[in-house]
Amino acid sequence: MELSRFSDPEFDAKEWINNALRSKDAQTPMDAHASMLVMKLQLFIQEVNGALEETSQQVMDNLPRVLRDVEGVRHETSLLKEQMHIVREDIKKVESDTALSMQKLVDLDALKTRMVDSQSALKEADNWTTLSSDVDTVFESQDIQKIAEKLSGMQQSLKVLHDVPDFEERKKLLEMLKNRLEALVSPRLIAAFNSQSADETIHYVKIFTDMNRYSQLESYYVGSQKVAVVELWSAIYDPSKHLHECLTTFYDELLSKWLSKLSWCSQVFLNPLGVLSTLFFQALDLLDPPLARCLDSAVQESRNPLATLSSLRQVTLRFVGEIEKSVAKFQDTSAVFRFVETVHVPYCQLLIRYQSLELQLLQQNLQAVKLLEPSGMDDIVSNVSKSVPEVFTWGTEALERCGHVTDGWGLCGLLKTLESFFSQYLSTVARCVQEVRSGCGLDQESPSTGTGASRNKSRKAEKQEEWIPLQGAFNLIQCCGEMILRTASLNAQICSAVAKHTPPLRSPSSPQNPFGSFNYLQSLRAEEYKSLMQLLDTVENGEGETQLLSSMASQVCRMNNSVHKLAFDVLFSELKQKLAEVPTLKVWGEVGSGGEVTAESPGVSVPHDHLPQFSLSPLPYITEIGDYLLTLPQELEPFTASHESAALMAAFKAGSLPYPGTVEA
Repeated sequence: MELSRFSDPEFDAKEWINNALRSKDAQTPMDAHASMLVMKLQLFIQEVNGALEETSQQVMDNLPRVLRDVEGVRHETSLLKEQMHIVREDIKKVESDTALSMQKLVDLDALKTRMVDSQSALKEADNWTTLSSDVDTVFESQDIQKIAEKLSGMQQSLKVLHDVPDFEERKKLLEMLKNRLEALVSPRLIAAFNSQSADETIHYVKIFTDMNRYSQLESYYVGSQKVAVVELWSAIYDPSKHLHECLTTFYDELLSKWLSKLSWCSQVFLNPLGVLSTLFFQALDLLDPPLARCLDSAVQESRNPLATLSSLRQVTLRFVGEIEKSVAKFQDTSAVFRFVETVHVPYCQLLIRYQSLELQLLQQNLQAVKLLEPSGMDDIVSNVSKSVPEVFTWGTEALERCGHVTDGWGLCGLLKTLESFFSQYLSTVARCVQEVRSGCGLDQESPSTGTGASRNKSRKAEKQEEWIPLQGAFNLIQCCGEMILRTASLNAQICSAVAKHTPPLRSPSSPQNPFGSFNYLQSLRAEEYKSLMQLLDTVENGEGETQLLSSMASQVCRMNNSVHKLAFDVLFSELKQKLAEVPTLKVWGEVGSGGEVTAESPGVSVPHDHLPQFSLSPLPYITEIGDYLLTLPQELEPFTASHESAALMAAFKAGSLPYPGTVEA
């Protein structure tokens, strides 16, 4: 029997009893098994009671000894406390007895320190005199190592002699001697730089470091090497070639120089990234012609300015990416920030113009779409139907270009561009709808009248075409539904793009993050930068999908309602025309048997007893109206199957019926 479970804090008596009863043999009766369990439990209880009594007795036996031990510890603690008090008193006594002696020792130590300092000052003064007396002889020997050692010794002596009356004169003398040494070393130093002699350069680095002129040495290196970078651009740039080719070649050569110089500078300089960054950003500022001017000319002369700007921008971003890879092994890359920023700066003015360039491209595309040519109703409806996916594809492409060109910094400008572009497009579609209305004769003040026979003859000739305007109107409704769906899709894509660009836009390039996204907006367009940050907050904190194209969505809904009204006007136009003919029918104009005036006489009413007699069979005009109403469901059937067309379903849900008012779709 398992007895260890009795010690479990979560012991369940019922569960244990049930498990114990289930474990009986098949041949053992339940009563016998239960009796055996009870007997075992009683034996176990007796065993536990015995162990408990034995343990309790041991505790009682050991308790007096424990009390004695506790009392002993308490006594020893009181003795230790008394001894500590005695020691404290002894320390106070020693301090009071030896205070005068200790003060004398302190005074003697201070006196010794002053004597040592005086001895050192006298020694350094003598050393300065010795070194300065033969410094001219050392300079005449042209031995750079000896001259550097002399000046180093004089510099150490001058540090000690900072309180002497002629300190400033000695300092000027030392600076003059350093200038002489620097002038003597500089030609050899530049030669070592040009030949990339690491050992010789390291020797000169030590000399300049000892003279506290390490920064001048870096300046010599930058000045001697940046000319080669400037000449590299002059040799590569050719106005007759495409700038993309020249820029690619230049950045390839520049990257090659960067890698070779980085490897060499890492052996020589204390801060190789700082030296190289200074070299390259100064060289880029001296390029002739400047990169900014070349980029601006290339974009202006291009037939597709944005495509040109995007391709050139990608070349630059690839170069920056290679620079980032090359410095990955360095823990501190803050020194590269200035160089990377200089690489991006030539694009600033073009990036600021991104919004206008994007709108210009979209407008050019829109001008190529001839919605009103040819002017037939079928052609216009077909043109609008074909234009919807094409126009929204341009919107998606504009969103992709915004990411490639501006890294997301132009998102606010893109939203304004899209609103303006789609406003122009929807205005053109509105003119198309108006043209369809005019083609259907819906904007005339009153239905055309004439002889019933001529109109009947005309309708018979156009029997097969009377449903074409209605079909065209429903096709326009489907186009509006597709606009609604594509507007929602484009809005979702923009929200996704904003969310994707939020992390890099929140942490742009800085000395701590030199390879972050280049923030040209904050310094050049502060208001647009604030709007962009608000846009990020709106999308980040918004619940569900944020509506970023609200104006555009409203225009599409108004267009949808306008097309709904067109469909209803077309639907009832036939009925209006047929009913407008009733007063002019012959049956209403017959002369009465007594020669009374008829309804055709102006200003005279027909007496009731002379109204025409109606038969049980309907007149032709009633038959025509009935045929039209009976044919209407058949003509509408392809369009009412809205579950097969998501666009129609969206249009019907968003639209409103023009006659009964707003109705839930």
